[in-house]
Amino acid sequence: MKSKIYVVLFVLTLSFSCKSSKTGVDMPNTDVAATGVSTITNKAPYDPRPGMKKLESENVRVKSDGEIELKKPLYFLVFGDSKGSNHLPDVLKRADSLSPQFCLTTADLVNRGAGEEGEILYKELDADAGWFFRKYPTWPTLGNHEVSGSKKNSGEENYDSGVKNFGDFFGLKDPVYSFTYGNAKFIALDWKKASESEERMKWLENELAEAQGKLIFVFKHRPFYTVGNKSYSDVEGKSTAVTRLFEKYKVTAVFSGHDHLYYRTVRDGVNYIVSAGAGANIYQLKRRDDAIPGDSYYGRSVDNENEFLYQGSDGREVRFSEAMYFVVSVKVKGKKVTFKMIDTKGKVWDKFTYDLDI
Repeated sequence: MKSKIYVVLFVLTLSFSCKSSKTGVDMPNTDVAATGVSTITNKAPYDPRPGMKKLESENVRVKSDGEIELKKPLYFLVFGDSKGSNHLPDVLKRADSLSPQFCLTTADLVNRGAGEEGEILYKELDADAGWFFRKYPTWPTLGNHEVSGSKKNSGEENYDSGVKNFGDFFGLKDPVYSFTYGNAKFIALDWKKASESEERMKWLENELAEAQGKLIFVFKHRPFYTVGNKSYSDVEGKSTAVTRLFEKYKVTAVFSGHDHLYYRTVRDGVNYIVSAGAGANIYQLKRRDDAIPGDSYYGRSVDNENEFLYQGSDGREVRFSEAMYFVVSVKVKGKKVTFKMIDTKGKVWDKFTYDLDI
């Protein structure tokens, strides 16, 4: 992928920063959205950085000894895989009622993000979700559908075009980046497997090493573990070079989408959560046998495609006939982080509190 590289030097006076994998330096913490214009929407891009800067000014205090203190506990939502669904408005309405500080996405917010069709679908996303992206800083990730396009084009052409449209809409030119807020570091990875690039693996390990002593949250599209219908060549479901890095550097949680369901598991001390219920068709639990004791999941039944199934971490099973869509909330208070899976009606299906080791 050919792209220009801009290196920006600036003085970081507050604890919020954003770093691109291309430049290796912090991206400018300025009001990009107030000055740039998206060629797709003809309005300011949905760049999350200005909103995060405002949030920081209201909620972050740097003590005399340099320690960072949040006036209110860290609280954010995670959702993804809507792909133009008419269920997305309900998901965002519920998310709005929860009043998060900001949000992370697990990608596939459009069905095809490359080329002219991608521009059209991003305009539809603007109509459905623009109000929410403007109200809450929403950090995007790049999924396979963001880089999907015409079959007349090569995969690389669609990838480049998809990245271009993604950057135009969100104001973030590099889909691989990191940012810090308070005592937490967030790392966004794109659709391509990090393990297939030595350069990407090196960048990821550097980011993880720099974050020691902080909470670390990774968000991306393709999961590492699933109970859904994705193949093992797509989602390995076992320890890999990347997951071993997460274990080594004590990552707090890894969020993903792609397999349209909910799945929470703990592997090698790391929380892995698939939050892919923002409106797209719910997938079957074809890999349900991959679950381990203590896991919680929700998806479409294999035995009956018109039936949906939720199983709690205690083994309790609930079956129902109508698909539910959801968000995942994350709140950090003291040395504890609490994850909740909340449907569009406000019901909490899964709640798990994890003791931090930092």
